[in-house]
Amino acid sequence: MNRFLDNVAYAQPYLLGFFVLLVVLLVSSGCATTGAEAAGGTRDFATTAVTTAGGAYVGAKEGDGKPGDAAVGAAVGFVAGEAINYFNNKAQREAYLAGYEKGQSNAVKQQYWIARQNQRGNSDDGYEEALYEIDVPQTDRDGVRREPTKRVIRVVMPREGA
Repeated sequence: MNRFLDNVAYAQPYLLGFFVLLVVLLVSSGCATTGAEAAGGTRDFATTAVTTAGGAYVGAKEGDGKPGDAAVGAAVGFVAGEAINYFNNKAQREAYLAGYEKGQSNAVKQQYWIARQNQRGNSDDGYEEALYEIDVPQTDRDGVRREPTKRVIRVVMPREGA
């Protein structure tokens, strides 16, 4: 009987930690489906709780069961959990903003192409379009010298037979 109690006393912190973790997982599983903010809050709470409990356990083990060492370990675990949450949330915000900016860029491009298509004439309107390239010679007018260039002129004519 005494040996059984020794085994139970040895396994008690592990069993207690396991049951606490199990309760946290069971209670928070439904919250994860309600929305991004609720899931993020539950995840942050679970991370902080686990790191705080782990820090307290390590502090108590290393400090030979002294309550002050367990409290220091819990504080270190809490700070570590909050740091993990901060960097995780920061990465999620940056990814969200990058996706939002990409979406805005795509929307502007889509609007541009829609407007361009709307300005284009129908091919059945009885007109045909042609582009002609012409050479513009060098000119000296009013003291301004213009170099020779090439220009493109758009010509719209009625179709033959229309």
